[in-house]
Amino acid sequence: MVIFTIGFLVNPIAGMGGSVGLKGTDGSLLEEALKRGAKPVAPIRARRFLGRLSKIGFSEVIVSAAGIMGCNYLREFQSLRFECLDIPVSDRTSSKDTREVCRLLASRGVRLVVFVGGDGTARDVLDVVGDKIPILGIPAGVKMYSGVFAASPEAAADIVVRFVEGKASLEVAEVADADEDAISRGILRVRIYGYAQAPFIEGLLVPSKEFASGAAEEKLEVAEFFVREIMENDALYILGPGSTIKAIADILHVDKTLLGVDAVYSGRLVGKDLGERELLEIVSRYKKKYIVVTVIGKQGYIFGRGNQQISPRVIRSVGVKNIYVVATRSKLASLKRLLVDTGDPQLDRELSGYIRVIVGYNEEKVMPVVPASSPEYLQEL
Repeated sequence: MVIFTIGFLVNPIAGMGGSVGLKGTDGSLLEEALKRGAKPVAPIRARRFLGRLSKIGFSEVIVSAAGIMGCNYLREFQSLRFECLDIPVSDRTSSKDTREVCRLLASRGVRLVVFVGGDGTARDVLDVVGDKIPILGIPAGVKMYSGVFAASPEAAADIVVRFVEGKASLEVAEVADADEDAISRGILRVRIYGYAQAPFIEGLLVPSKEFASGAAEEKLEVAEFFVREIMENDALYILGPGSTIKAIADILHVDKTLLGVDAVYSGRLVGKDLGERELLEIVSRYKKKYIVVTVIGKQGYIFGRGNQQISPRVIRSVGVKNIYVVATRSKLASLKRLLVDTGDPQLDRELSGYIRVIVGYNEEKVMPVVPASSPEYLQEL
């Protein structure tokens, strides 16, 4: 019997900048994230992926790096078969470590490389394996614009199982390259870095982010309706990232960050480019409060991508019923459902159901909201 070997690696620092208001964790941003009290995200995502594989009864061999880049988490799931690569791993890993692990995985003849991380990790993996070995990302980064990521760790596990069974097709997927300096200045500048092979299952693999999503007129229409008909003077509004929400701030003459999370009360800015800690402090001071988010074009996420500052604790403090979603008609045209991936599966289930999305002046569209951690539900819609 032929053994189907899977490569597995974890970028343990991926996503740490999200909750503290940073736009990534690459380079010097890691030090800043640690100063702000950031906590690891990737290990939790790795355990969710492996837990799903264990529950399904996955029996193929998983080859992984030692320590915090993989085997630490595999050892927690006794039903899984795995081997650890003989490579030293420090407590502070780098892209060099990721590439070295990938070289060793390739030399072992793995049929698929599964990694936990974000776009930076995807680029490192692609640099080594190219289009020779399919890759699959378990989302854990701050930015995930590439098209190689599963909808959630659980969805990634289901894709792996289907791939091994020969039930997943291989498709060409974009790997994105974001300009880190521009993003740190609030400018979204992304290009295609390269192309990878990725196992595809409809609904479980998320396409690359769409960057042109609606004319300025559409955004202005949404913003004018929200400001003139929805907003209350005695309420706090947590404004998520995105150009549609920035249009709301522009009408208010508020200097909002394009890619950050800001707070507005009575038409004035009371908090700018906030992290989770600052958001929790601000929302504790106001009785009436709301969260306003938009939809990531082509992907459909409303929580869990690019707005990790609005954490489960923040959402619960504001209330799951006190959430507004705004988006242009053209952005919703290609979407069957919206996704939530807050990192808290229970909260994701509480947020699921149906929600009214403001798409124009006095115009709404009802959309189903699906927890990304439920692969079966993802494929039903």
